[in-house]
Formats: sequence, C-alpha cells, structure tokens
Amino acid sequence: MLPTLLTGLEAPQNKARFILFYEANKTRLYRYALSLLRDPTQAEDALQTAWLSCVQHAETFFQVPANKRLAWMRVVVKNAAFALHNKESRYTALDPDWDLPAQDDSGHRDIVEIIRAMPPQYRSILELKFVLEWSDQAIASHLGLSPGTVRTRIWRGRKLLQETLIEEGYQP
Repeated sequence: MLPTLLTGLEAPQNKARFILFYEANKTRLYRYALSLLRDPTQAEDALQTAWLSCVQHAETFFQVPANKRLAWMRVVVKNAAFALHNKESRYTALDPDWDLPAQDDSGHRDIVEIIRAMPPQYRSILELKFVLEWSDQAIASHLGLSPGTVRTRIWRGRKLLQETLIEEGYQP
C-alpha cells in the first residue's frame, strides 16, 4: 500500500515525512477504523480510502502542524468509515425468518421467493415497506436515499412484482 501512496507525492521531503507518519500511525488508525466499523475488512477498506484521500490532499496534510496531523487523519478515517458504512447499509439483507407463512397460505412462499429474486434496490425497499411496515421517511433515512427516490423505487418494485406475479400465473 505504501509504495502506491508514495507515487502520489512528488517532493522527496514530503515522501520522507509521509513515510514517518504512515509507519508511526498505521496501526493506531486501523484500530480506530475497526472500532467504528466492527469489521476488519471494512476497516481496511476505510483506512485505504483515507490514506488515498490524504495523498490526494497532500498540500493540506503537510500544512497541518505535525502535532495535529493524527487528529486530522482521524477525521479523514472517520469520514471514510461512515461513507463506507452508509454505502454498505443501503441494501439491507433479508431476515431468513421473515417469510414464515400461515399454514394455509401456500402462495405466500411463492411471493416471498419472487421478492427475494428481485434486484436488490427493490427487494430491500419492498421488505422494509411491506414486511416491516416502515414509513417512506424511515426507509429513506435508513438507506440514505431521498423520500422521492424511495417512493419511486416502491412504485417500480410493486410494478415489477405485479408483472412477475402475472407471469407466474397469479390473477390480479
């Protein structure tokens, strides 16, 4: 990772200062990212994004006083971690137990399987709206989308579900 980062720095003195900072703080910043995300893979991804951002904004990084760089970098790591978390949480995984139908409702399982086969952006929104009965605003907040986008995806998801049900032989 370090050699890749160093290609973004031109001045030799900046490379030397960056190497010192990187070596002194890489473990501490990884632990910080891990404390935020609680997933080692995501923490590594967030930290890599933060280091790249640091190199891309090297002029700002080197203008920060040396005793404040770690605090500056922690903010960059935190922002990268939150951005990654928001991106990852846009698509909520279906709870494996949510499709338990009543014993006499044989069509329920088929509908659940059709919903599970839908594209993720519709599947997660339809589950939140119709299974968990969330409001459009709550869905928008949870997925990091605008309420208008949520309403559009609900409409498109319902339309796709209706078309698929008709193709499967269900009558409207």
